[in-house]
Amino acid sequence: MQTNRIDQPSVPADTVLHGDCISIMQSLPVNSIDLILTDPPYLVDYRDREGRSIQNDSNTDWLIPAFSEAYRVLKQDRFMISFYGWTQIDKFIQAWHSAGFRIVGHIVFRKQYASKSRFLKYQHEQAYLLAKGNPALPENPISDMIDMPYSGNKLHPTQKPGRSLHQEARSDS
Repeated sequence: MQTNRIDQPSVPADTVLHGDCISIMQSLPVNSIDLILTDPPYLVDYRDREGRSIQNDSNTDWLIPAFSEAYRVLKQDRFMISFYGWTQIDKFIQAWHSAGFRIVGHIVFRKQYASKSRFLKYQHEQAYLLAKGNPALPENPISDMIDMPYSGNKLHPTQKPGRSLHQEARSDS
C-alpha cells in the first residue's frame, strides 16, 4: 500500500479489496476515496432458480453502518452510485440520508431479458446517484438510461454492467 501526505495508508487506483465492507472501510482514511460504486444486498431474501442466496440479503443490521462508513471515506464533493432493492427503497433512502448523502440522480440499466416475470416483466436494474457535498456539474452528463448486455456470468446471480457504466462515462467525457 502507498501512503498519502499524512502517512496514512491509501489504496492504489483501480484496486479491489475483498472482505467485510464495514471492516475494510474502517481501515481507510477519512476522505480518501474518489468514487464508490456499490451493489449491496437488496434485502429481499434472494434465491435464484438453483436455490443460491446472497449473504445478508434478509438482514438490515449492516445498512446504516456500511453507508455511514462509505460517507466517511468518500472525498468531499464526490459521488456514490448505489444499486438497491426497489421493494426496500425506504430502508436504503433512510440509510443514505442518515449517513449524509443527497440523492442527485437515478440510473436505469435496461436489460434485453426479464430476470423475473410477475405483474410486470422485470427488465431493468437501477441505482441512485448520491452526492457528498456539492460536486460540480459535468460538462457532458451521462445518460440516466444505460443498456445492460447480459454477461452470461453463471457464478454471480445479479451481475452488474461495470463495462457499460465505464464505457458510457468515457463516451460522454
